[in-house]
Amino acid sequence: MSQRAELVKVIHFLHQKGWAPATSSNYSFREAGQSNFFVSQSGLDKGDFAEKHFLQVDPSGNPVDDARKPSAETLLHCAVYQLFPEARCVLHTHTVLNTVVSQLLETQGGIVLENYEILKGFSGIKTHEISVKIPIFANTQDIAELSIELAEFVRWNDSELRAFLIAGHGMYTWGNTIADAKRHVEVVEFLLECEYLKMKLKG
Repeated sequence: MSQRAELVKVIHFLHQKGWAPATSSNYSFREAGQSNFFVSQSGLDKGDFAEKHFLQVDPSGNPVDDARKPSAETLLHCAVYQLFPEARCVLHTHTVLNTVVSQLLETQGGIVLENYEILKGFSGIKTHEISVKIPIFANTQDIAELSIELAEFVRWNDSELRAFLIAGHGMYTWGNTIADAKRHVEVVEFLLECEYLKMKLKG
């Protein structure tokens, strides 16, 4: 299966889960050895997304020989690929949980996940006895500025960052393969549900 076809299959999975409502969310993949990458076309219902709806952009997010409009958040994909050279896929979801939890915890600057067995679903993690922080950035329409903020966080805080949240907006994660990226989405969403339930039980 081609990367293009594999990612379309993942996009349909995310849509069926209710994690890409109302034309929201964006996705990309990069072929090995390439600096350009393919990103989802803007403004499409992800239940109808097809292979033809990817467009190629350069490392700065500019379309390559294509008049179509890429996602408004393509610069965040550019930032992830620049910060994590091994990344081959970036996935962005809009779920009820990541939207609500990111708003609730925005003032804390992030959410710390620790001692969960499913943390081993993140590439490179071999034990539940670990602490993983997912930072939360303020929502903004200035994607260029947010990209800089992300780069600064990675530079000064966590060069092994695996995901981040945008308050009231959604979640980004990535992987060295499309399968890795999909698994990381499921890990984060599962853990956010756990953390939200714990907050409710604690009152």
